Amino acid sequence: MQGHNMRNQKINISYLIGNLNKEHGGAQQLLFDICRHLPSSEFDTTIYYMFGEGTYTDEFERHDASVVNIGASSNYDLAAFVRLVRHLRTSDHDVLQTNSPISGVWGRIAGRLSGMSRVVSIEHSVHTSYPLSNRIANGITLPLSTAIVGVSDAVVNSLRPWERRLLTDETKIRTIQNGVDVKAIEQEFSKTDDVLSNLQISREQPVIGTVGRFTEAKGYKYLIRAFPEIKQHRPDAQLLLIGGGDLMTELKSEAKSTDYQDDIVFTGLLSNVFPYLPAFDVAVFPSLWEGLPLAPAEAMAARCPIIGTDIPPFREVVNDAGILVEPKDEAALADAIIQLLDDPVRRRELGSRGYKRVTENFSIERTVEEYVDLYRELVDE
Repeated sequence: MQGHNMRNQKINISYLIGNLNKEHGGAQQLLFDICRHLPSSEFDTTIYYMFGEGTYTDEFERHDASVVNIGASSNYDLAAFVRLVRHLRTSDHDVLQTNSPISGVWGRIAGRLSGMSRVVSIEHSVHTSYPLSNRIANGITLPLSTAIVGVSDAVVNSLRPWERRLLTDETKIRTIQNGVDVKAIEQEFSKTDDVLSNLQISREQPVIGTVGRFTEAKGYKYLIRAFPEIKQHRPDAQLLLIGGGDLMTELKSEAKSTDYQDDIVFTGLLSNVFPYLPAFDVAVFPSLWEGLPLAPAEAMAARCPIIGTDIPPFREVVNDAGILVEPKDEAALADAIIQLLDDPVRRRELGSRGYKRVTENFSIERTVEEYVDLYRELVDE
């Protein structure tokens, strides 16, 4: 049931996301940070998730969010879709916000079928990166949104002309850049020595680190392929890859083919990556495409110098606080890493610049403030 908020009671926000597994990625972390920073005196929150075990549930509930498992078995589970519609129809939500491509398609349709008039679609990736079928499904349902939020200017600019033509003049389109909780990240640094002791990583030797899902978009194979060149110049270098995903087997095979596999460490999926960040002498993100990546911003909160790829989202986040190279250019990637490993003064300079940039421009407080403004605007209309 659509909420009837006249601003004399709390605003009830519902969120729909594909999965609520803590280990899965940035969308889950961002949603958690938003929910726990919303003013509790003004907002109530409910999280609906479609797939997975919901390993983030306890932490959301500790921050007074209600969590509902829709229990979908696939993207085409009609019974689960009907359950979602029933939940929305019988709940007093003022706004429904969708937080991933599949939850966007489900949520926009379910929201309208349940009578909700305020549906916010969060677009986390540039639309040109979607498979054709996803792009069509997303694009033809976007007009059901009251507001469309791109997590970066690059995402907003990636809306295709045909997608824009389907929207009405009343559809709000805006950018709200992702933010990170710098204080919460810094609180985890006291655990760094303990977590590193469980890995074959020495803090006496330079560590090249990265964090993320092992997917094609992240470009990790190019970092691994650059590693032999780095080892020729810095035989003591170590490569630490934090994360997991569909390409884990392929990336381990790439590591084996370098003949330096003993110096390449895969941690697997971790529920808390923050304690590892201070160990990075250089943080590297060789992505082919992104929306607005959280991992580089989190590394900047740890004063890590950043090497990324020269794509619009990294220009937004990293800017002059790091080195950007062309995607897929293993030689340029190796050269940039070697430059920073050999220049501790520049590493410190870039680390300080990155910390200043993330605290001033990409704080979770600023992100939440912009979402709060949007929710108030929607409810007051």
